[in-house]
Amino acid sequence: MPISSSNGSAPGLRRPKVSADLLDKIEHLRAELMHAADETNFNSEAVVELSQRLDHYIVLAQTQMLGKLSDSGLSQE
Repeated sequence: MPISSSNGSAPGLRRPKVSADLLDKIEHLRAELMHAADETNFNSEAVVELSQRLDHYIVLAQTQMLGKLSDSGLSQE
C-alpha cells in the first residue's frame, strides 16, 4: 500500500507534506525489501540492510511531516 502524504488531522491543523522524492524513495525501498524477503529469508544480510535503510527514510518522512526537516534530508544514505 502506497504511503499517503495527507495528514488526516483536524481542520486548521496543517502539517507540512512529505516530499514526493522522499515518498518515491520509501516506496522503492519497500518494494525492494519485499522482493528480497521473498527471495531469501528475513534474517538475510540483504533484507536487514534494506530494512534499516527503509527505517531511515521513514524517520526522515515523519520528521518532515512534523515540519522539522526540509527536502535536504533526502540526500542522506
